This record gives sequence, structure tokens and C-alpha cells, in this order.
Amino acid sequence: MEGGAVAGPMPEAHGQGTTVEVRDLFCNTPARRKFLRTEATEARHVDQALRRLALARPDVGMALSHNGRRLWHCPPQSLSARAAQLLGEDFFGQSIPIESAALGLSLTGWISVPAFSRAQADMQHFYINGRAARDRVVAGAVRRAYADVLHGARHPAFLLFLSLDPSRVDVNVHPAKREVRFRDAGSVHDFLYSSMSRALAEVRPGAQHHRY
Repeated sequence: MEGGAVAGPMPEAHGQGTTVEVRDLFCNTPARRKFLRTEATEARHVDQALRRLALARPDVGMALSHNGRRLWHCPPQSLSARAAQLLGEDFFGQSIPIESAALGLSLTGWISVPAFSRAQADMQHFYINGRAARDRVVAGAVRRAYADVLHGARHPAFLLFLSLDPSRVDVNVHPAKREVRFRDAGSVHDFLYSSMSRALAEVRPGAQHHRY
């Protein structure tokens, strides 16, 4: 693409994989440019978006470079190794593995112990059928599960993957596909809440919680 026009493809030697390179994105100054933040802020948004993709597909190697500098690189690896690299060993040292299934719903991943809480909800990753998503039902289930063990001003950390029949969730309610709507929100809420509550109830002080 150049100035909004599609240019013809040109031959280029390349290894296996995909590289996306962006230059002069706003050379013709579209109207939305005035709503952009600083370069550092926008670069952080790109970083977060790619990290979400990297957590969803640990079998695919991914790397991010900015202004000629390599920011991070993840080789094809297991989910636990990918999460440890992107979320940090501290998260895994203070997390509880979850593996639960009922009523056609399956939940896997890790949630933090109450002692590993954060001032912001900046380490909360939830995937529905492999797609990163935000949902009020999920947020409500998390708050309820941690209600008795976490101060209201603190936020837990988690990396969770929910699998269910695609017909039971509408993924087209948000332009960026970040929000969803469940067909039976009540059963999903109860399943998530009970799965996390059981895991938190098994926490023992001083125990090593992470599992690879």
C-alpha cells in the first residue's frame, strides 16, 4: 500500500514466516491522526496487541522491533514457557493452575494467589476459543471469586483460556472483536466462578503454586 493505493507485488527473498513493516503510516495525514497519543504510547499499544497474539499462539515464533531495535523475541514454545517469558517468572511463581470442564465448557490457565495482587488490572488475559476478549460476565466472575480474599482496590492477575461451542457466544458485538456476548451468560459465570473458587480454596501458605 502507498498513499491508499495498492501497489503491485515485488519479488523478495524471505525466510519462512510473515514480516509486517510499517513506514510513514500517516504520510497523507488522515483525519484520525489528531486523536493519536505520543509515539511511545502508540508503540506500547502495538506491543500489547502483539503480546496478546503471542500468548494465543505459542506454537508460532513472534518478534517485535521498533525503530530498528528488537524489543522482544519469542521462539515457538510451550504455552507455559511463552507465558513465563511475556508475563514474567514472578507471575508463575505466584500462580495457581486451573483445569476445569463441565457442561460443554472448558477452562485452562493460571490465576494468581491473593498475595500477588496488583494496583491495576494490567495483567489480566482472557481468551475465548483462542481469541483475546473482554466481557462483563468474566469480570464479574473474577471479582466474585476473589471477593473474600482480595481487597477491593487490588486486582488479581490471570491467564485463562475458555473453550466452548462457537454457537454459544457472539463475537460480533464489538468492531474490534474484543467484546463478546454469551448465549447463556449465567451458566458461563457460574462455571468460571466455581472453577476459580475451587482453585483458590486449595491455596496453602508457603506452597509452590506454579506448574509447567
